This record gives sequence, structure tokens and C-alpha cells, in this order.
Amino acid sequence: MAIKKRIKNLSKLTRELLAEGESVRSDFKRLPDGISADDLVAFANSEAGGQILAGVDEQVVDKAQIGVVRGCDVSDATVLQVLNKAVSCIPPVSIDVYIENLDDKPILRVEVPPSQTKPHCTPKGVYCRRDGSRNRPLHPSELLRLFLDSEASAFAARFEVAAERITDELSSLESSLDSSIRSMSDQLGWADSQLGDTESTLARIQGLVGKLTIDTDNANSRLRALFRQDKREDPVRKRTRLQYVNGRIKEIRDDEGLFAHVVAGGQLTYKGEHPEDSDITDEDAKQLLQIAVRHVHDTERDKKYQIVVKASEACSDDELDQFAAKVADGGEVADGIRDRAKRAFRLGFVIYDNAFVGTAALKKPAASYRAKVFKKASSQLDPAAYPYELGWIFLDVTHRKKGQMTRLINDLLPAAKDSALFATTRTSNDIMREMLTQLKFSEHGTEYRSEQNPEDTVRLFVRNTPQTQKSE
Repeated sequence: MAIKKRIKNLSKLTRELLAEGESVRSDFKRLPDGISADDLVAFANSEAGGQILAGVDEQVVDKAQIGVVRGCDVSDATVLQVLNKAVSCIPPVSIDVYIENLDDKPILRVEVPPSQTKPHCTPKGVYCRRDGSRNRPLHPSELLRLFLDSEASAFAARFEVAAERITDELSSLESSLDSSIRSMSDQLGWADSQLGDTESTLARIQGLVGKLTIDTDNANSRLRALFRQDKREDPVRKRTRLQYVNGRIKEIRDDEGLFAHVVAGGQLTYKGEHPEDSDITDEDAKQLLQIAVRHVHDTERDKKYQIVVKASEACSDDELDQFAAKVADGGEVADGIRDRAKRAFRLGFVIYDNAFVGTAALKKPAASYRAKVFKKASSQLDPAAYPYELGWIFLDVTHRKKGQMTRLINDLLPAAKDSALFATTRTSNDIMREMLTQLKFSEHGTEYRSEQNPEDTVRLFVRNTPQTQKSE
């Protein structure tokens, strides 16, 4: 059930959790008694599990909540008490217990991995999961989904075994047919040498070969039909398509003229030349050629780009200066951007040939600022449920529509874990609004007048709206 380890100092993970504050992956308790079955069940039912730190207080520093070590009882009796709570859950929750900071103020770190036997409930029958920095009950639809996922995994495992057995039997059939064809071919060669007095035998063998050819085609058709019926990928067709694409990629790279043309953004035209294989049609060949062209072009283009995401305190003075200058190029914020960037949660950069060409940031704004934004947008949502803001997004015009900003934001957002986020943008900024929509943000509330650009209005976007607010 648990592995108890003793560590003299605070681990790197614990230091990160303390600096991050309570979140979707961590919870702080003053005393081990504060760890409840609800906490253990909530993390076990979550996608990524979580950590519970006992012996830690919350404290506000620079308008951000962090954890402060105060110490607690870490005796065997205390650990056993936590283990008993995990065992009392239904089904029992697996946990690992670590005792840290023994040289100063010892604390307990209880690691709850995501469960493979979810959903779990408390001894009182309460199903819950982690949502931001709190636990919340599972809605019936969520609970049903967890049960279905669990059953689906078991069914998939059984189906996989059955499908493999069918595939093996079909392979055996194909091998048997191949052997029969080879045998008939041998007989045909012998019959040909005896053509003078065995003409009737030759005709009979030729008839058998024709029948076997038809049977082979029928077997192949049945095999493909089986794969289509259960929506499984046909391994022969998949292998043939991959070989075709790799062949076109090699041809492009081996021909300097073609290679330069594709890297420059040019397209190639299909000339109707492909192996005589029923698994590759003319339409397939056209599509696969375009895939090969895009692969060569995107691979060479992306070699020059670099995506960097850092905590603001890890950025050098030069990086902060360049970040502030690039945001200013976008004309989105007023003076003081460098100091504000230095307080951000995460900063992201798009770098092309060692030059900064794009920026984005994940901010953890003060509660007063969040309340102000949601009030201006006439939103009925609770600003406290949205701890992170995505902002300061800008990319030089010559580097747009190449997927680099999407790469940057996809690397930036995981730092927020499963927490809800919000963002704001000018109503006239169609590109930004479209990008936020693609990132699964949705417009909320009403547009309001921009303070920096009075001639324009601002729209509020939110993502991962807490379930309790969705139902209201």
C-alpha cells in the first residue's frame, strides 16, 4: 500500500509545490489529522493524481499564495493513521508516504498516483475529484464516464486478444494458400516438360491455379472486410502507405532541385505513377505525395525555430528586456511591462535564427485584477475559480500562420495543469480570437471599452470552466 521514505531535507518536488501554492496537483494541511478520505479519493480519481503536504501553512507573498513549512508529528502512529484512511476508501487508494525535512521541521508528503481502478469513494459513499485547489463531488455524468472507461478498458483487452487470434488464423490461411500455389507452380513446371503426352494434366493444373488465385483474392477481400468491420488499422495497407510516403520523401531529398522547390513552399504534382498494388489507389497516391511534401517542408522550416518556456525568475535580464520589447511591438500593454513580466508565472518565447520573434505568458494575477476583469465583462462566473491568465501573445507578421504560436502555447499551458484559465483580447483582433477558439477558449460575458485603446472594445475568453459553474 505505501512506501515510507525518510529524507533529511525538502525534496525538489516539495519545494516546487510550496512555491506554486495549492493547485490541482497539491493540497496543504497544517496537521496530518487534516488529511481526509475525501482528499485521497479526489486525487485518485483525477487524471494526474496529486500530492498532500502535511505540516504546511498557506501564506500570501507578493499577492500570491505559497506554502510555508511549520512541521508536524511524523511518527509511525501518524503515518499508520493516514494509511488506514487510504485503506478505508472503496476500493482502497494506493499511496506513497514520504517523511521530509528531518533536519529542521519535518513534514509528511503523501503521494496519490492516478488510480487504475477508479472511481473511488469515501467510506460514506462520496465520489469526488480534484478541481483547481479544492475537492468537488463528481456529477452523475462524470461518474458514469469513469465506470464506462473502466469497463471499456477491460473490454478492449479482451477484444485485442480475440482480434489477434483472428489475425493469426487469417495469416495461417494465407500461408497455406501460398504454399498451395507454390506446389501447383512446381507441378505446372513438371507438366510443361511433359507437354507432349500430358496436355490434359496441364489443363487441369492450370484450372487449379486459376481457382487458387480466385480463392486468394477472396481471402484478401474477407481479410480487409474484417479490418473495416471492427475499424482496426489494416497492417498491410498501413505498411504499404508508409513505405510509399518514405519513398517520396527520399526522392525529394535526393533531388536538389525538388528539395529546394519544396523547402521554398512549392508543391508537386502526382503523375499517376505508383506500384500496382490494390492497397494504393490513385487518390491515395495523390494524398500521400502531399503528406511527403508537407513533411519535408515543415521539417526543414522547424529546424530554424526554437520554443522556450521558463519561470520568470529563471530568465536573464536580456531575455526579460527582449520579452518586454516584443510585447511592446504588439501595442497591447502600457509602460512597466518588464517589471510585470518579471512577476509572471511562466514566460514563453518563439526564437528564429537566434532572434526573438514571438512571446506569450501564463500569469497568476491578483484576485482584485481578476474581479475587475470579470466585472467589466458582466460575467456571472466566479473570478476566484480562474487562477491563471494567458496573455502577452504576439508574433511577428512574417512568422505567422506557420504553427509556431500554437507550439509555444501548447508548451506553456501544461504549467497550469487542469486549472481554469482566462484571457482577454481586443474585439477587432480576429486572429487572436480565432486562435483562442482553437485552443478551446470560449467567449463569455459582454465586450467592454478598452482602457489603452478607447476606440476599441475587449472580449473575455475562458477555458476549463469548473463543472459547478457550468451547471448553474
